[in-house]
Amino acid sequence: MEHPAFVDLLTHTWDMLADIATTKTASRTITFATVDTNDQPQACVVVLRSVDPEHQILQFHTDADSLKCRSLRHNPKAQILVWNETVSIQLRLSVEVNLRQDAESQALWQQVPSPSQIAYGKHPATGAVISGPFDYRTLSSQDKFVVVECHVTKIDYLSLKAEHFRAVFEKDDSWSGKWISP
Repeated sequence: MEHPAFVDLLTHTWDMLADIATTKTASRTITFATVDTNDQPQACVVVLRSVDPEHQILQFHTDADSLKCRSLRHNPKAQILVWNETVSIQLRLSVEVNLRQDAESQALWQQVPSPSQIAYGKHPATGAVISGPFDYRTLSSQDKFVVVECHVTKIDYLSLKAEHFRAVFEKDDSWSGKWISP
């Protein structure tokens, strides 16, 4: 039988992630880290768009030409870092990623507000060297719109309240928790 504290922490994790995805503030941003094709770590901020606790999936959107997409095509493993200042909780989520450009992503494209569609598709492509800060143009290209589907495989829950504690949950271990020294 799973210790009740572990069940509560796992539930709290998914509730916290769902709250982040549904807020309309800057707290929707999470840190996403990959390893590029030169085996160098790369971290960036992305906007968490949806959370599916039942299937342990998080989603965000990106441009097909982005460094994170190139990195994920090379190595589909990544890590997500979430800091919740209000409750002093740090979450590190190990994920395996699917890059989606299919019927589902096409349906989601239709929900992206027109002003936000400019984030997808640039000329020259995202990451290309340009002469000056504005020597590019936006294309609003559905072909460059990618839904990044992150399948959570591990959760590292660290509480930095007055008495620090830490627990780790792994999918391969049926999400049973283990206490870890913080």
